[in-house]
Amino acid sequence: MYREIINGGSLQLINKSLWKLKLPLKVKVFLWFLHRGVILTKDNLVRRNWHGNEKCCYCSNNETIQHLFFECHMARLIWRIIHTTFGLKKPNNVIHMFGTWLQGIRWKENSLILTGVSAICWAMWLSRNDIVFDKVNPQSCLQILFRATYWIRFWALLQKEEDKITISENCRVLESIAMEIFARNGWRFSNRLRL
Repeated sequence: MYREIINGGSLQLINKSLWKLKLPLKVKVFLWFLHRGVILTKDNLVRRNWHGNEKCCYCSNNETIQHLFFECHMARLIWRIIHTTFGLKKPNNVIHMFGTWLQGIRWKENSLILTGVSAICWAMWLSRNDIVFDKVNPQSCLQILFRATYWIRFWALLQKEEDKITISENCRVLESIAMEIFARNGWRFSNRLRL
């Protein structure tokens, strides 16, 4: 971003909307790296001469940013629950998520949705890192969603007072629908999560 400003370039839309979100700086940096495609997923590590297992920690496909956040059965399930709860279709990729995905939605709602989506991506990333680095057993979709709602509620402290209530209510709705879906179909989801 600094290089763009120094060279007289204009900041891309992603940079403007991303840096305006009321999130902790480390999360904004993570999202910026995610958008640029440089977070250290296993495919990016292989490009740096890393010689480890390239498989996703949730399935047997190779781990890429696209796979981990959008195509893995865990990610698809999380996006399906979000779609069921809020009617938001799954973004195609990171560029779509921070680009035209929310086109037509007012900035206030757009920023709240991006805050929630940021928490979901952050929770997915932290859960993946727990599995890879701390050798924790893979978490269920429900655990990842509850981790995300924890972060959303925590980050609500940074939002305007009237938005805090909306955030809290939306987290409660997401959790209850996710538990209902998981209770109804949980055995199928948990069987697919076994390594």
